[in-house]
Amino acid sequence: MSRPISIIIDLDAIRQNFDYAHSIGNKSAGCNSQTMAVIKADAYGHGAVATARALANKTTLLAVSSIEEAVLLRQNHIRSPILLLEGCFCKTELSVVDDLGLQIVIHNQEQINDLLAAELSKPISVWLKVDSGMHRLGVPLIDSLNVYQRLSNSQNVSSIVLMTHFATSDIPDHPLVSQQLGNFKTAASAISQSKAPIANSLANSAALMAIPESHGTWNRPGIMLYGISPFDQQNTLALPLIPAMQFCSKVIAIRKVSTGDAVGYGASWIARKPSIIATVAAGYGDGYPRTAKSGTPVLINGKIAPLAGRVSMDMLCVDVTHLDDVNVGAEVELWGKQLSVNEVAQWSDTLGYELVTRMPTRAKRIFINQ
Repeated sequence: MSRPISIIIDLDAIRQNFDYAHSIGNKSAGCNSQTMAVIKADAYGHGAVATARALANKTTLLAVSSIEEAVLLRQNHIRSPILLLEGCFCKTELSVVDDLGLQIVIHNQEQINDLLAAELSKPISVWLKVDSGMHRLGVPLIDSLNVYQRLSNSQNVSSIVLMTHFATSDIPDHPLVSQQLGNFKTAASAISQSKAPIANSLANSAALMAIPESHGTWNRPGIMLYGISPFDQQNTLALPLIPAMQFCSKVIAIRKVSTGDAVGYGASWIARKPSIIATVAAGYGDGYPRTAKSGTPVLINGKIAPLAGRVSMDMLCVDVTHLDDVNVGAEVELWGKQLSVNEVAQWSDTLGYELVTRMPTRAKRIFINQ
């Protein structure tokens, strides 16, 4: 019998979350948005190839971060259009873009120069990213019209989408949101005066749910596709999301400890009364955060029990004193449909994004509802 830890990915949940994202994008008056699926970082740890196949009849565009991620999809016979969200990291990658029929984001002068000078077999679709106020990637707003005109006059460019990214879309009432919206609209308006209205893309998951003004020609849901809320606080807009990843294991040992006994490395957890400790086959070597504090909720047989002591590489301990009938082999959910990964992340001083994207390969993946 193999080690009893697994990551179950519900592909139907991803499909339903995509449908929800797409429906939001088309609720705005006069808006007929298209919805891409952001599957970078191995679909946020959920399996990029399996996710791409699951969404094959849902979206006409997939988005990844790098050539390597795009190549993997093509090697697995994914023929959907693919967008490189960070563009090319060097000019030699443009030949791969050409060969694989990829679309690229352009966000700096070096990328512009490389594209304009390249010898391509056919023109490609370009997404021009402008820096509307996040100051991470994007051409300066003052340069956006000139850059757009240079790209649109190039035989290497077939179409252009104007895009930007929000710094605080998970805090929709933050003043930077309206500032970025205004900056983007100014850039888009200047471009539209010299040409027909330009296609645009602003909304990530949080903006898609909470900032209707950001809905554009293309929306870019990422984390919400996997049933994880992008908001720090509970938001009713995220309630329809269905968690797609269930991180599971089993209890492998039960022991009684006396008042004053310590549990785990560093003896950081000490029993305040006679207690029962369940040892679970899961640790930071499987992707469970080592930074999780004592008290972090764990589900055992569907009931909450607190983490007791430090997380080890292969195991963690849980105080099950208050639970009845916990035996070796009891089912454990570390996060999933009943226990939010965001809740575990809060106890670990991190984000749900980080937990799901850094899962190692040791725990076996099981894809259901393919």
